[in-house]
Amino acid sequence: MDKLPPIHLPRIEFNREFSFSDADFERIRKLIHKEAGIALNPSKKDMVYGRLVRRIRELKLSGFSAYVDHLESYAGKREFELFVNALTTNLTFFFREEHHFPLLAEHLRARVAAGERELSIWCAASSTGEEPYSLAIAALEAFPLGARPAISILATDLDTHVLEVGRQGVYSADKVARLPAGYAAKYFDRLPDGNHQAKPALRSLITFQRLNLVDGAWPVRRPFDAIFCRNVMIYFDRDTQFAVLKKFVPLMKPDGLLFVGHSENFFFASDYLRLRGKTVYELAKKPR
Repeated sequence: MDKLPPIHLPRIEFNREFSFSDADFERIRKLIHKEAGIALNPSKKDMVYGRLVRRIRELKLSGFSAYVDHLESYAGKREFELFVNALTTNLTFFFREEHHFPLLAEHLRARVAAGERELSIWCAASSTGEEPYSLAIAALEAFPLGARPAISILATDLDTHVLEVGRQGVYSADKVARLPAGYAAKYFDRLPDGNHQAKPALRSLITFQRLNLVDGAWPVRRPFDAIFCRNVMIYFDRDTQFAVLKKFVPLMKPDGLLFVGHSENFFFASDYLRLRGKTVYELAKKPR
């Protein structure tokens, strides 16, 4: 049987509104890595175009080269925050990676049994707030109503827009539907527009604050019983991951735990942290 001749398809060039050269992409890669620790690989070029083209239109600039020039100028300082917000991913939902929450409850009960009267948790990549509200609910549910210790949760993120969403605590019905049975009515008020808002008592447990994990100094001083930093360091290169993990260590109480994302493995930081359970770390060396 004769072989069919190969088919040569023409290369399709998609017309873009603005030119986006490899040099433009490389400048953006360097900027986002320096300011947010995010390592963009070349496959993300189309994603970057889609995320930033709206900013270029809004500013009425001629293209990506002019946009990066603007970001690097004094006048572009205000835009820089919007640039970072556009490139950061905020996928989240209530009780994500649910296996962590029974472990957290058990850990908090053990802390109280050991004499702790104030429990502190840091959610280090809070996004739109579903995670810190899940932590607050899990902490409350860990104790009988009359025997609850003081609970405080610090929720931080790089993106100021998602922090404001978290402060408001308003979520659509389909998002609240992900909560375990009975929790929506117990911890949320239904609004006239069909959305749901976290009850004031729940919101009062959480402080939302902007924090960049790759900054040299963090505005955080107190040690925590638990730190949640899930599904954010997968965007960092290993050197950045290691630097962040080292900074977590002095902010963990001697028996504190670090909860990370399902695809994150920090074996290279074994001098500081050791694996205690599925994606849960404890201090490798307890302070004397």
